[in-house]
Amino acid sequence: MAIKFNVNKEVQVRLGDLIDYCTGCGACEQVCPTKAISMMPVNEEGFLESVTDFEKCIDCNQCRMTCPQNIKAKLNAPQLNLAVRDKDDEELKKSASGGAFAAAARVILSQGGVVVGAAYNDDMTVSHHIIDRLKDLPQLQSSKYVQSNTTDTFKSVKKLLRDGRTVLYSGTPCQIAGLKGFLRKDYDNLYTMDVICHGVASPKLFAKYMEWLGGKMGGKIIYYDFRDKLTGWGLDYMTKTKAKTKTMPCSLDPYYYHFLAGDTYRECCYHCQYSQKERVSDITIGDYWGIEKEHPSFYSTKGVSCLLVNTDKGQKLWSMISSEFIFLESTFDKIANANHNLKLPTARPAVRDNIYKQIDELPVNEYFASHLPVPFNLKARIKSVLPVWLKVFIKKHK
Repeated sequence: MAIKFNVNKEVQVRLGDLIDYCTGCGACEQVCPTKAISMMPVNEEGFLESVTDFEKCIDCNQCRMTCPQNIKAKLNAPQLNLAVRDKDDEELKKSASGGAFAAAARVILSQGGVVVGAAYNDDMTVSHHIIDRLKDLPQLQSSKYVQSNTTDTFKSVKKLLRDGRTVLYSGTPCQIAGLKGFLRKDYDNLYTMDVICHGVASPKLFAKYMEWLGGKMGGKIIYYDFRDKLTGWGLDYMTKTKAKTKTMPCSLDPYYYHFLAGDTYRECCYHCQYSQKERVSDITIGDYWGIEKEHPSFYSTKGVSCLLVNTDKGQKLWSMISSEFIFLESTFDKIANANHNLKLPTARPAVRDNIYKQIDELPVNEYFASHLPVPFNLKARIKSVLPVWLKVFIKKHK
């Protein structure tokens, strides 16, 4: 029978129920020598959690010594705070903001290294993929606002590092902490890059969303981009079926709207230990929201990223990739003004109590209508029917 393992009581008391405690990073599953641990959904919310089969467990304690929620991660304050934009406009179009990840990935790949990041699978689930070819980079670009399954990438990366390959691993802060907990040593040939994370929504909720959206579109969803740039940098999404393509503002979409509102996150996200100035990775990246106020001359409708260099190794990586960017030195406080998760976790809204209730019981249309309603937004509705050329004109002349 599969049941949850028990972590030390001090952590349980501090963080509450074990469901709140596990981030789903997968480090325990990948370190277990007997394959006793699996990551699987254990309740109606559908978040992946660590589950142990005690018939296979040999009580070696590897899971407890690896779990980033059970050991203290080493954190570092940023040494350098930057606004950056990829010099390659074509690559910039494929990125959520300023192309910070893509430019770094290009450099690592060009040197014979490998890059790890979140990608859609054929069934529109999201998991971490390892690539070593530049032509595969687009699948790792742009944001995926759902938790990615790290699968066996920690184990694969460890082998690659031991073989002497350079690795760039990108993910949420807790995933980077999970990787470091799994490796248990610092490798000179490993570079880590975390995103400024607000929180993650359930893979089950995203699957229900794909079903709901497919119904609205009249066909199975075969492509989705949360951060489409057809009309410039912002929060529009694009989705496709075999017959249709649709671009819409986030404020008209139930999944997207409630994700940005912080309503759908994993419980542990609301007390995230990584939502602070001190960072777990070599480099932290995100949208430089508010750049038009902090550095007006650097604003671009093409997108701008913030990039925090947190470690000496991060400085080394920055020296390798800086020629790929147009960049400007900023400050942590300016970057954090519109990126509150650099200071504090997202506040848990009261509506979170009911978001996932009846997710398996109600028909998908009824579930979204009753549990994820979208407020009427006249401005967004007008924007949704404007021709693309006019949207671009308005954005450029704001």
